Amino acid sequence: GGGAVKRKRMKGIELADALLLPRQGASRKGTVPLVPNSVEANPVRVLVSVFEHAQGDVGGLSKRLWASGATDSVSILVIQSVAKALRTLHACGIPHGDLKPANVLYAGGQFCLTDMPALNWTATPVLTKDPVAHTMIRGKRFLCNDMWGLGMVSLGLICGHHKFEAVKTKLRGIDAAKYPTPLGKMDSVTSHWLVVILLFLSSIDIDELCLPTVEEAARAARMTLRSEWLGRQVPATKNQAYIETCKSVATVLKEAVFRPGRRDDLIECLVYCLDVTDVSRNALAMPWPNQYDEEVEDDDF
Repeated sequence: GGGAVKRKRMKGIELADALLLPRQGASRKGTVPLVPNSVEANPVRVLVSVFEHAQGDVGGLSKRLWASGATDSVSILVIQSVAKALRTLHACGIPHGDLKPANVLYAGGQFCLTDMPALNWTATPVLTKDPVAHTMIRGKRFLCNDMWGLGMVSLGLICGHHKFEAVKTKLRGIDAAKYPTPLGKMDSVTSHWLVVILLFLSSIDIDELCLPTVEEAARAARMTLRSEWLGRQVPATKNQAYIETCKSVATVLKEAVFRPGRRDDLIECLVYCLDVTDVSRNALAMPWPNQYDEEVEDDDF
């Protein structure tokens, strides 16, 4: 006794086999069933992988088709498709846990959210981490982790692959040794993202946009930037050179997002997802983008 219990991460295909066993009497691969004959065969719902039928994932499509930025209609299509899936999970209090471009597939003319580690939550940690929620209770499965992931996916689509990759490279290249270490176990890159997004939100011209939800997020970000909490969590914010570096990155994001003609509903969704000052955000409460039917052209794909 006393030794650590080793847990094996279950793959989706293994989960499907395990769920099928009671009904089929054997696994999909024809192996001997592990369930005793006395176990009653109850109907179960089985999640079927769509990977084999997908034309690509959002990450790959961004490289090939949207290197300079997706159209607003495409971005909204992705957001609405993913948000619909998250609504089902969040209504049950379950986060996805690993929301990223590679886990949003395009198949059968629609985008699908896949690879849900929450199904095997005992062995799989939260992989998508909202910067603020992660500083509160390590490992806690906040629903806002998914909203942060959706915000990053959306930001990547809007900025375009080239620009977004350049931003990520810039943040990874900040010499952490030059500044105090972030408090707790938050890594340096996550702390950089926290500051950059706060600067991005705080720079929004609320008088020009006149969107109440966006205005609220911008004001909250400005307060957080001045707070003692941020100074404790990210001591580097007390260094003006560090702030200027983060501001330059935030400016790149701002110029990409707030372009003439950008749809208000897209901005509202993006800002809601990235609003790190609200750890209660979730897919049920997020602003819902206008319907996208018949707005996406075949040329976009």
